[in-house]
Amino acid sequence: MFRRNRPRTANPLRRAAATTELAICLPIVISIAFATIEICSAIYLKESLTIAAYEGARAGKSAGGTNAIVKARVIAVLDERGIKYDASSVVTISAPGFDTAAELTLMTVKVQVAAQDNTISLTRLFFGKRIEAQVVCAKEFKNA
Repeated sequence: MFRRNRPRTANPLRRAAATTELAICLPIVISIAFATIEICSAIYLKESLTIAAYEGARAGKSAGGTNAIVKARVIAVLDERGIKYDASSVVTISAPGFDTAAELTLMTVKVQVAAQDNTISLTRLFFGKRIEAQVVCAKEFKNA
């Protein structure tokens, strides 16, 4: 008379193959996702250091610009962006420095921080490495 259609159950061999595929592919996909997050975090850090170096150089190149003003501006930008740094070695300014540089002297401001303190560090991709950025600008006016 009336037959019931029972749903087909998946073949046990197909379920085993799907489980094996998942066991192989899932760790790879998760690793790629975490590495992508880590690399994006490092790119953000590099751009933040470039902005900090630029802002520091901009503060120092005008009349009255000194090394102390440059370092203070760099540290202010890093603090605004929540970047951890070692205050003694975060900023390097090329000789002769903004204090005594003559007009149109090219000055380099280099900012560097430890990568592992400022990235998510899920993959340990950047352990023990430093990320740095530098900006070169000309001193516009000699200090009086």
